[in-house]
Amino acid sequence: MAGFRIQSYRIKTGKLRSGRALTFVMLADLHNKEYGQGNEDLIRAVKAQKPDGVLIAGDMLVGNTQHSFLPAQRLVLALQEQAGPVYYGNGNHESRMRIQTEIYGNRYEEYMEPLRRAGVRVLSNEGTPFESKGCRVWIHGFEMDLSYYGKFGEQPLKTEALKEALGELKSKDYQILLAHNPVYFAQYAAWGADLTLSGHLHGGVIRVPFLGGVITPQARLFPKYDRGLFWRGEKALIVSPGLGTHTVNIRIFNPAELIVIRLEGEA
Repeated sequence: MAGFRIQSYRIKTGKLRSGRALTFVMLADLHNKEYGQGNEDLIRAVKAQKPDGVLIAGDMLVGNTQHSFLPAQRLVLALQEQAGPVYYGNGNHESRMRIQTEIYGNRYEEYMEPLRRAGVRVLSNEGTPFESKGCRVWIHGFEMDLSYYGKFGEQPLKTEALKEALGELKSKDYQILLAHNPVYFAQYAAWGADLTLSGHLHGGVIRVPFLGGVITPQARLFPKYDRGLFWRGEKALIVSPGLGTHTVNIRIFNPAELIVIRLEGEA
């Protein structure tokens, strides 16, 4: 597939019945990029996976007043209609538009309201059950304060902040968390997320063999969670390198990815 590759991950869990499986497609950091007219190449690739659900880990658009959000909006609407259901967690670009209304006015609602009307579940510090093929999981979206995306530093995040935003976990079902910034994987796992889906770091922009990604949007060198699958005990994190670029419009040894996740039950 020209322009991006498909990366698949297989995760087994005893929280699903043995022999049952769910397939999810994950997108992040598209930043309004289009693959083919109206993103037809990307839509075709998502549909080919025959997903049970589409999970978005934020930054589908560019959160400023100079860029139209229509490419991202049209794509999400098409995915909901043709490959859905879609579950959408906000990234820092969506959060910026939602919070800073003195700058962006009503742009966030203009972007999100048609998605909600079409049935897209926009998860801003909330969770919802997902059921398909006799399987039940929970999908949550954690929208952190913009201060956690600051440049040249890393603000500590306490597990209590997730409990305040999302509540205590009461279900023993498998828990999927859409959390745009992967830096805080330890806190997400401590809260109870079995699988966290993140993006934000764009794979480290430039990748060096054996060293990984070079720099983050916060200007930190060699991030630990740059792209791929990571584990803390039985808790997993998948970090998307993104489908688009922003500000630094380059990718070196760092291809864009559409991610496919197969969640399989085991005894």
